[in-house]
Amino acid sequence: MAVVTAVLGTVDSLRAKIESEDPVLLNSEERASAHLVGRSAGGRSVRISLPRGSEINDGDVLALEGTTAVVARAAPEALYVIRPEDAYTWGVAGYQLGNLHRPVRFTGDGMLTPADPMVADLLTRLGIAFEERTVPFVGRRYGAHGAHHHHHDHHHDH
Repeated sequence: MAVVTAVLGTVDSLRAKIESEDPVLLNSEERASAHLVGRSAGGRSVRISLPRGSEINDGDVLALEGTTAVVARAAPEALYVIRPEDAYTWGVAGYQLGNLHRPVRFTGDGMLTPADPMVADLLTRLGIAFEERTVPFVGRRYGAHGAHHHHHDHHHDH
């Protein structure tokens, strides 16, 4: 397979051209990387070299081979699922996770963040309920792009 240099679209947007899917399971770190080599469930070697700052999303079509779409799929990961019951708890959870620079994805009724003993301890001490689940790390995100960031005259009041 040639090097993938651009996402062709989504499964939904290309549905008329697709008869079958060959998924490439990628975790959140891999989807945030513009350069990687993966293997599809059907055995295809997939080399990805996207423009810097690109992020691959669940359902992105990386290649079309006839009517088979090579599709990026979000791999299940160990995550904490937090479903705050009120605005105060949403605010506290969001503030604390942001203050720790934790990646967060927002779903219709909650938020997801990677499982981490330090985060579990913090949420427990704050009385914020959460559950650990192995699910894809998908949902809306806000703020910095990707999981990595650089500090430039950035200070916190602790």
